[in-house]
Amino acid sequence: MQQIYRFRTIYTLLFLVFSLLANAEIIIVSWNIKDFGKSRTDEEITAIAQHIRHADVLAIQEVVAKDPGGAKAVARLADQLNRMGSKWDYRISDPTQSSSSQKSERYAFLWKTSKLTVTGGGPRLLSELTSHVEREPYHIKLLHNGKIIDIVNYHACTHRETFPERGEITAISQWLINQNSKNVIWAGDMNLNRSDIAFQGILSHGYISVLNGEKTSLKRTCNNGNYLSKGEDNVLHKLNDLKFRRARVLDFMADRDCNLVSELRDSYSDHFPVEVVLF
Repeated sequence: MQQIYRFRTIYTLLFLVFSLLANAEIIIVSWNIKDFGKSRTDEEITAIAQHIRHADVLAIQEVVAKDPGGAKAVARLADQLNRMGSKWDYRISDPTQSSSSQKSERYAFLWKTSKLTVTGGGPRLLSELTSHVEREPYHIKLLHNGKIIDIVNYHACTHRETFPERGEITAISQWLINQNSKNVIWAGDMNLNRSDIAFQGILSHGYISVLNGEKTSLKRTCNNGNYLSKGEDNVLHKLNDLKFRRARVLDFMADRDCNLVSELRDSYSDHFPVEVVLF
């Protein structure tokens, strides 16, 4: 009996330790979900939710802005996540002040309420950057165990548009450098690889790229077993009282028939999510 009691005690202690460690971790996922709007079926929403339900924070780019379908798709995703065992809250940005309605998009943040709360007045589009970017980033402050995490959610313009990507990256970098924030996450579809000269400024100020050029987008068709296109989604961070644990690309094509790439580009996205774990 004493031995059984000891095993139970050890098991209980281990369970408590792992529970504390899991609660201390923050899993952030950034995802450009292609044309996220009213065209998404319930089956697609469920599949997307299943893919990221383990996260604590989700930063979405490319939410449709031209009609209410984009905002409704985010609400549907939050509702589906709530059916999977955890309570989620969310915020959706206004449409970005872009040069045309075709370029304007919304962003969204979703988070588990058991681990994070909004602080600092709520999320906002960074209107002070409107004249420097095609789509101004969406900024939120989240509180976790007394520590504030600033997350900047960003979708760069497409190549060769009015605002070149390098100019946008430079402007956002300068804004971040001028802030007095302890823990900053800059996440999104940058449309530039982290090796591009545009990132030299922010990297020289202590920001760290979680990826090193890994490809994060899909080709239109499978080419001799290769479905990977470019490495332009990324997360950069600068942390003070939090620490970086790990990062990865969530490859939903892994272990699937490569010829499904065209179908999955539409039902999921033409980009993979990027995951970052802090503690």
